[in-house]
Amino acid sequence: MKPLFCLCWVVSFAVGCGPRFGEVSGEVTYQGKPIPGGMVTFRPQEESMNSVTFVLERDGKFKVQLPVGNVKVCLDNREFEPRPATMPAMAPGLNLPPEVAKSMQASSKESNRVSDRWVKIPLKYYELESTDLEFKVKGGQQSEKFELKD
Repeated sequence: MKPLFCLCWVVSFAVGCGPRFGEVSGEVTYQGKPIPGGMVTFRPQEESMNSVTFVLERDGKFKVQLPVGNVKVCLDNREFEPRPATMPAMAPGLNLPPEVAKSMQASSKESNRVSDRWVKIPLKYYELESTDLEFKVKGGQQSEKFELKD
């Protein structure tokens, strides 16, 4: 009976001493407006813990489970940056069949199809090494708002 008691005590102690987590929800804004897209990375200060990445909702909101402790935050939205048109602009006076002209215009518009989710933000927020965003995760639920500044 004594070995079983010791085993239970060791297991309960180990479970109680494991990493604790908090549920963090919040919003990322720039110039008072929500960032409509991008990947937010949360990097715990504790090196044994993994980073957590979340794709921002269109309203700039996020909700993640993070280990308790200090966390650095960065945001990268470059995947939503409009790409240059793949076709050169049509020269004035160029006489093309209507279907070709329409196709060229559609191709040009298609290259910018995700631009409504991109907002130009300061470069320092792209990398964990240069960001100044950080906070402390407590156990349980908490809310954080990150306002990006120039």
